[in-house]
Amino acid sequence: MEIKRLTAVETYHVRHPVLRPGRPIEDCFFMLDDHPSSLHLGLELGDSIVSVISALPIQCCIFPKYKAMRLRGIATLDQFQKQGYGSKLIQFIENELKEQKIELLWLNARVESSLFYSKLGYEPIGAFFNIDRIGMHQMFYKLIMHQTSEKITKNKA
Repeated sequence: MEIKRLTAVETYHVRHPVLRPGRPIEDCFFMLDDHPSSLHLGLELGDSIVSVISALPIQCCIFPKYKAMRLRGIATLDQFQKQGYGSKLIQFIENELKEQKIELLWLNARVESSLFYSKLGYEPIGAFFNIDRIGMHQMFYKLIMHQTSEKITKNKA
């Protein structure tokens, strides 16, 4: 098992069947995938990438005072799910981003994946919302730079 850096396009063979089945491969592209600050990682078993994650330089509008990145494209091929590979990738990317002085990570999780993110210390915030042709989601966040047990509260504008 090895975690390695990938290009955005190299994540597609996992993103596509897990996150965009039956849709065109172009639907696997995310805004800012090609940004120089974006980070794409894959977990390799043997000669195959079986799990992927991307961190994109997208500020969180709910927590504007924190230097943030958005996690996207978190996917593990079906036959390798529930074996800890996604958790390993998330822990690895958190450590990488701490070194870059990122303070907050956020993501929009499919409702059926909520428990997975909660177990990794991510907190849900806000109401559920639907993404057309994908399903119900909820936003999650995690403060990774501060040693505190307090939850941060939504900025009131």
